[in-house]
Amino acid sequence: MNQYTTPDPNKPVAGGTLRVLGTIGSIIDPHRTNTPTESIDIWGRVGNFLIRNTTKDPIGFPEADLAASLPEVPGDGTVLIFKIRPEAKWQNRAPVSGRAVTAEDVKLTFERIKDPAVKSPRAGNYGNVESITVVDERTLQFKLKAPQADLLSIMADQYDFVLPKEISSRGLDAVKTAADVIGSGPYELASFEAGQKFSLKRRADGYWRPNTAWLDGYEYTHQTDPQQLTNALRAGQADAVGLSTVDHVKAFENDKGYTIVKAPTSTRECLLINHGKERYKDPRVRLALSRAINRKQVYDTVFGGAGIVGGPMTPAGPAWVLPDAELKKLPGYGDRATEIKEAKALLAAAGLGTGFEETVLTVTAFSTEQVHEVVLSNLADVGIKVKTENVGTDFAANFLPREVQRQYNLATTLFLSGAYPDAQLLLYHHSDTKTKGTRNYGDFASKELDVKLEKQSTMYDAKARQALVWEIQRDLINAPGPAWMGSRMVFGVYNSRVRNVAAFPFAAGYWGAENVWIKS
Repeated sequence: MNQYTTPDPNKPVAGGTLRVLGTIGSIIDPHRTNTPTESIDIWGRVGNFLIRNTTKDPIGFPEADLAASLPEVPGDGTVLIFKIRPEAKWQNRAPVSGRAVTAEDVKLTFERIKDPAVKSPRAGNYGNVESITVVDERTLQFKLKAPQADLLSIMADQYDFVLPKEISSRGLDAVKTAADVIGSGPYELASFEAGQKFSLKRRADGYWRPNTAWLDGYEYTHQTDPQQLTNALRAGQADAVGLSTVDHVKAFENDKGYTIVKAPTSTRECLLINHGKERYKDPRVRLALSRAINRKQVYDTVFGGAGIVGGPMTPAGPAWVLPDAELKKLPGYGDRATEIKEAKALLAAAGLGTGFEETVLTVTAFSTEQVHEVVLSNLADVGIKVKTENVGTDFAANFLPREVQRQYNLATTLFLSGAYPDAQLLLYHHSDTKTKGTRNYGDFASKELDVKLEKQSTMYDAKARQALVWEIQRDLINAPGPAWMGSRMVFGVYNSRVRNVAAFPFAAGYWGAENVWIKS
C-alpha cells in the first residue's frame, strides 16, 4: 500500500492476544492526557474520531471516521456540516448500552474539549469554533469565526476521540476509571492499573466496521528501558515494542523472526535565524547559512541514519511535504561540493567573502547539542567561525525564553507541532507574530508569503491546497526564514507472527485495531 505498512497477502485469521511493552501513564481521559500510550493504544482501539488521517495514499489527508463523509462546506467556508454514520454504535456497556452514535455526542465532545473547566491541552485548537449546533440526530453544524481548512486535521489529533454524551456531560472528572472508558471502536478496556499495565478485549457485541479487528485482545505492560524492551522481545515475553534508539533496532535488522516498521516524527531540527540582526536582514546571508548545513550528515551522525532530510514542512506530513525529487532541486539539498561553493559565493556577494564570527545558542537536551556540533562544523566549511553559548539542560526554563525574547543571533534548536500546513508553515513564518506566526521567533517577514499562507489556510479542497503548500515550501527554501533540516524517526519491532503491522508519521492506533492479526 505505502512505505509505512507491511501488507500481508494472506487472509487474516481471528484470535490471539498481542503483548506489548511501553510507557503507561496515569490519566485515561483522552481529552486531558498528554501520554501517547493512553491516546493511541487505549483510545485508538476503544474509540473513534469524527475525522481521522487516512492511511491510504495520499497518506495523512483527512478522511471520515464517525462522520459519514468529509463535511459539506457551503458559502464562505465558515460553516461545516457533518453527517454521522448511521451504522456507528457505542459499545454495549452501561450507560449507553449499544445505542447509535448521535450528533449530540459529537457536539458535547468538542464542547467538553473547549470548556476551560476541563483544562484540556487541546482547548486552544478550537478557538476558531464559534458554535456547534445539532441540526438533527445525525447532522451537526460547526460555525467558525473564519475559514479553517486545518480544522479537519486538528479533529484527527490523537487525543480528540468522540465520547458518549452520558460521559462528556460529567465535565472535569468524566473519565477516571476503566468503567468510564466507553467508545464506539472495536475493543473494550478490560482493566487499567496506572503506570503498570492494562488489557483490552474484543468488543463483545461486534464492531460496526465489518471484516476488521481480528485480535482477541491486548496486554500492555509498563517498561521504558530500551535494553529491557529488547531482551523481552528476544525472550518471547512480548510481541511488540517501540524503540527510539537505532542501536537497539539494529539488533533485529537481519533476523526474519522480527518485523521492523519506522516513520518520521514531527520533531524538526532547525537553525533559527534572528532577522532582527542587521547581518541576517540580507537574504543572501540567510540562504548561505541554509546551504552550508549538511542535513544528511546531521541525521547520519546524531541519529544513526534514523531521520529524513526535510524543509519547512516536516516529512511527518507526507500528504503535504515537498516530494524528495522536488526538494533535491532546491538550494541546500544538492551535492555537498555545490552547496559549499554556492554558499561561499552568496557570502562574497553580501560582502562577507572572508567569513565572519558568530555566537550560536544551544541547549543540552533532546540531542540538540549533538546536532549543534554538526552544524558548527558545517558553518566552518564556509568560513563562519562559531562560538557556542550553551544554556544548560533546561529547555523550557533557559532556552525557550531566549528564543521567544529574540535574545540570540543564531540558535540550534528543535520544534514540535502538528504535521499539517498551518502548524508547520503559517505558525512559523507569518509576519503577524501576535496572532498567526506565534512561533516565528526569528521575525521573518514577507508580505507576499503572508498572502499565500493565509490563502492555503482557507482551502478545503486538499489537492488544490497541496499545490499551494508545495509552492510555499519552495519559496521558503529559496529565501529562508529558519533553516529547517528534517525530522528524526521512531521504530516499532514486532515478532514476525504479528502480521500487517505499520508505523505512521501520525497517531494511528486505529490501523492496528482494525488491520493487525496474528499468524497461528
